[in-house]
Amino acid sequence: MRGMAIVLRRDAKDIVHSKVFLIIAIIFGIVTIGGGVGATILLNRWLPGLSWADAKPALEVIMGLVVNYMPLIVLYTCMVTWAGDAVAKEKARGPIESLLATPLTAKAVWMGKSLGIFLPACIMGLVSTVIIILVMNFAAILPTTGYFVLPPAEAVTGFLFLPLLMFALMWLGILISLVTNPAIGQLVIISIGVILLQVPGQLGGHLIWLLPSWDYALYNLAGAAFLGVIAFLLSRRFLSKENIILSSKGKWA
Repeated sequence: MRGMAIVLRRDAKDIVHSKVFLIIAIIFGIVTIGGGVGATILLNRWLPGLSWADAKPALEVIMGLVVNYMPLIVLYTCMVTWAGDAVAKEKARGPIESLLATPLTAKAVWMGKSLGIFLPACIMGLVSTVIIILVMNFAAILPTTGYFVLPPAEAVTGFLFLPLLMFALMWLGILISLVTNPAIGQLVIISIGVILLQVPGQLGGHLIWLLPSWDYALYNLAGAAFLGVIAFLLSRRFLSKENIILSSKGKWA
């Protein structure tokens, strides 16, 4: 996909230099510091006197909630904020047509825009997650128990499979935004994202105790594959320069 990097750099640069990015970064910076400090205080009150065998299951669940929810919330917030708006503005003001008049392919524009929005959000989410994990372990868990808590399955879920799932959702949403009304693409991202945020709460303890397992990691991978296949199949049918330009002129509005 020739030219994908050009679109990626341009869109990522626009996002990183925007006021909205600064506001989101400040908010999640405060959340990260507050979450790390608060969790450390609570753990230091709870852990003393407990044996490792008694504390381990609960600590793994707590860490599972951190590596599941922190990147998920950051990615979801950024995607909802940036995804539809980025495509809508370009369609309304005309830059998307100028972009498509170049030798860039429709697939390169699609992939470049998806990565340009996703990568800053992913980096922000993973940095916040790493900071909280390190603070909880080195300030509370490790000094009290002598163990560093982050099961391999949770690490793979939080740092690989969950971001893949959210990228697949972004990929699908940007595709729909490009070939139809951007509001529809944003609605898809919001709707599926809300479902992902609600799942642990709706299933309660049945899923919470599954968080440290490889089964939960594979569920995220399966979800990423499912959304990715849908996006790929839809792109084969609808993604073209002609459809993007027609949608910009109000065909799908």
